[in-house]
Amino acid sequence: MDSEALTVLDFPVIAERLADATATSAGAELARALVPSADADEVARRQALTAEAIALLDQSVEPPLDGIRDVRESAAHAALGGVLTPEALTDVGLTIGGGLRARAALDEHAELAPLLAELADEIDPTLAPLAEGIGRRVEEDGSDLRDTASPRLRKLRAELREGRQRVADELRRLSRSPGLREHLQEDFVAQRGGRPVLAVKASARSRVPGIVHDASGSGQTLFVEPFQVVELVNRQSEAAGAEREEVVRILRELSTAVGERAPSLEALDEATAAIDLALACGTLSRRWRGSPVEVADKVRLLGARHPLLDPAAAVPIDLDLGSLRALVISGPNTGGKTVALKTLGLAALLHQSGLRPPAVTAALPVFDEVLADIGDQQSIEMSLSTFSGHIRNLVAILGSATGRSLVLVDELASGTDPVEGSALAQALLAQLAGQARLTIVTTHYPELKEWASATAGAVNAATGLDPETHAPLYRVALGRPGTSHALQTAERLGLDESVVVDARSRVAPERLRIAELLAEAESAERAALEEREAAERERTEVREVGERAREREAELGAEIEKVRASAAKERELAVAEAARDLAAARAELQELREEIRVARRRQREAGRAAPTGVARAERDRDRSLGAASSRAARAEHALRALDRPLPLQGPLAVGDPVEAPAVGVRGTIAAIDGDEAEVVGTGGHRVRIALARLRPDSRSARPVDDAPAIRVLASASGDISDELDVRGQTGQEAREAVRSFVDAAALAGLPTVRVIHGRGTGVVRKAVRDELATHPLVSGHESDSADGATVVDLGV
Repeated sequence: MDSEALTVLDFPVIAERLADATATSAGAELARALVPSADADEVARRQALTAEAIALLDQSVEPPLDGIRDVRESAAHAALGGVLTPEALTDVGLTIGGGLRARAALDEHAELAPLLAELADEIDPTLAPLAEGIGRRVEEDGSDLRDTASPRLRKLRAELREGRQRVADELRRLSRSPGLREHLQEDFVAQRGGRPVLAVKASARSRVPGIVHDASGSGQTLFVEPFQVVELVNRQSEAAGAEREEVVRILRELSTAVGERAPSLEALDEATAAIDLALACGTLSRRWRGSPVEVADKVRLLGARHPLLDPAAAVPIDLDLGSLRALVISGPNTGGKTVALKTLGLAALLHQSGLRPPAVTAALPVFDEVLADIGDQQSIEMSLSTFSGHIRNLVAILGSATGRSLVLVDELASGTDPVEGSALAQALLAQLAGQARLTIVTTHYPELKEWASATAGAVNAATGLDPETHAPLYRVALGRPGTSHALQTAERLGLDESVVVDARSRVAPERLRIAELLAEAESAERAALEEREAAERERTEVREVGERAREREAELGAEIEKVRASAAKERELAVAEAARDLAAARAELQELREEIRVARRRQREAGRAAPTGVARAERDRDRSLGAASSRAARAEHALRALDRPLPLQGPLAVGDPVEAPAVGVRGTIAAIDGDEAEVVGTGGHRVRIALARLRPDSRSARPVDDAPAIRVLASASGDISDELDVRGQTGQEAREAVRSFVDAAALAGLPTVRVIHGRGTGVVRKAVRDELATHPLVSGHESDSADGATVVDLGV
C-alpha cells in the first residue's frame, strides 16, 4: 500500500491506537508495523481471527497474556553462549508461564476460536520444566539467585553471613574497650574500599594497631582496620569470591538451558504476539461498533463513521455506490466532503488490515491499492506550489492505479485557472474512471458536476448546509450535485453586505438560477427525508406497541392458565375433603343404625313393658342417628354443590356462546377472521377480540356427564326433626302433616321418627296410623308412651 495514502488517511494513528490496545510489547510492535493486505485470502484470514477474538471478548473468555515479555533477544544471546542476568531469566520464566496459560485457555475454547487455538499450538508445552527450573533458582523479582539455587551456594552464603557477624561483633567489642574508646573520633564502624574500619584520632595512631585505609580531609581522623579483624575480613573476602563464582556457574547453567530452547522461545513470542494483535483488533472493532464486511465487487457503506471522530458527535454517512466507477462530491466548504473521502478510504484500509470498520452495513472489494491525494501539497523546499504538488501526486496515481484500485482525490485540479482547471479535471477523472475500480473526487467546478451527470458509470453527490442555521450537515446525498454556498457563507461570516450584493450581480443569471434550483431540490429532499424518518419512527413505535400488547396478552394468558390450574387444584382438594366427610358421616350413620336394630331386637325379645330408662336411651340413640344423618346429608349436599369442570371443547365456531371474563365480554360468535372473532353481545353490540381470550360461556355450558336419565327435583333440610306433634289438629290435617313429615324424614335419611298424637278420643291417632299404614316409605310402626305416640320405622 502507498505510504503517502496511509498517512493522509490517518492510518498511522489507527495503528498507534491498536498498539495501545495490546497487552505485550511484541504485540504492540506488530500493531505499529501493520499494513493493509491486497491478498484476499490474507484479508479473510485476518478478519476470521478478529471475529474469533470478538467472540471470546463477548463471552469474557479471552486468553490471559499478562507476564509475557519479548525474550527473543535474550534467547538469541543465550544461544550464542552469553550469560543472562537473573532479571532476564525471570522474564523468560514469566513469558513461558504466560504463554502456557494462554494456550490452555484457547484449548478450552477451541470450538469458539479454532484459528487462535491453532496459533497457540506453536507454544511448546515442554518449555514448562525450564520455567520451573528458573523459578526454583531465581528470586521472584529477578534481583538475585535464591540461596537454595545450589547446596554450595547455600553453604557459602551462610558462611558470609556468619563472617560478617563475627567481624561486626569484634569491631563493636574493640570500639567499646576502655583502652581504645578514648582514641576514637566516633564509635561507629565505617567502610573504606570494602573493608571495615574505625575512625581513629590522628594523634593516637600508635595506640590502635592496624592498617590505615584512608584519612579525613582535615587530617584529624584516620580510618584504621584493626589487626584483630584483618584475618576475619580476609576469610570473608575469600568466601565472597567463591560465592560469586558459584552464582556465575548457576547463571551460565540456566542460560545454556535457555539457549538450547531459543527456537521454541522465539515461536512462543511470535505466537503470543499474533494472538495479542488479534485480540487488540477485536477490542478496537468492538469499541467503535465495527461491522463485518461482505467482500464483493460492489461498494456499500451504510451508517459509516470516521473511527477517529467522537462517536456521539460524528454524523453517519451512507455511500451505496454499487458498481459505480466515479463519484463527484460537491458542496460548501467544511460541509464534510473530505471527511467522506477519508471515511471510505479508511474503511477499506481497516478491512484489509483485519479490523471492522465502524458502520451499520459494509460491503467492499479487496483493493490492491488505495491511492489518495488529500490536503495541501505545497512545499517551499521542493519549489512546489499547491497545484504543482497535486499534479505530481496525480502523475504517480495514474502510474499505479489498476482495475482493483481505489483512488481518492480532494479538490481535483484546483489551485489554477478555473477554465483550464475544470477541463483538466474532466480529463483526469475520465482517465481514472476507466483505469481504477473506483475514483472519488471532491470539487467546486460546475463543469465537472455536469460531466458526472452526463457520463455513464459516474454520479454526483452533495453535501449541504442547514437552511435555518447555515451549519454544515455532514451528510452525503447521492444523485445530485451540491452548491458551494460561497456568497451565503461569506455573508454569514460577516463580509460587508454591499460586497456580497456586488458579487452576486457579477454571477451569470443562469448560474444563479441553477444554484437556486439545486437549493430547492436540496430543501425538498431534506423535507422528504425528515418525513420518511418520522414515518419510520411511527412504524417503529407501532411495532413496539404491538409487541408490548402481544407480550401483555401472553402474560395475561399465562396468568389465566395459572388461575385455572389453581382453581382446579382447590376444587380437587374441596371434593376430596367433602368426600372424606361424607364417608365418615355415612360410616357413623351405619354404626348407629346397627346399634338401633340390635337394641330394638333386644327390646322385642324382652317384651313391650320396657322400663322408662330404656325408652329414654332409645330416644337418645334416635337423636344421635338423626344428627349423623343430617351431617351426612350436609356433606353430600356440599359435594354436589361443588362446580363441576366444563367438558373439553373443540375449536370455537360461529354460533358458540362465549365469554372473556378478563375484559367483561359475553355473547355469541358471529364471525371468525384468522386469530380474531367478532362477538355479538346481548345488547346487539359487536366487538372484535382475539380467539385466545375467549372460552365457552360457563352459564350455557353443562358437563357432558351431568345429564341423568331421571332427575329428582327435591330438597331436604339438614336440620329435620325426628319428632312431629299433631295434637289439636283434625284427622285430615294430621294425615297431611304426617305424610309430609315422613317424606322429609326419609329424604333426610332418618331411620325412625316419632309422631305425638295423644290419646283423646282416638280420632287423630286413627288418622295418623291409617296414613302410616298406607305410606310406601313406612316399613312399620308401633305404639309408644302409653299409646299417646307412635314410633315409625322408615326402613332407611
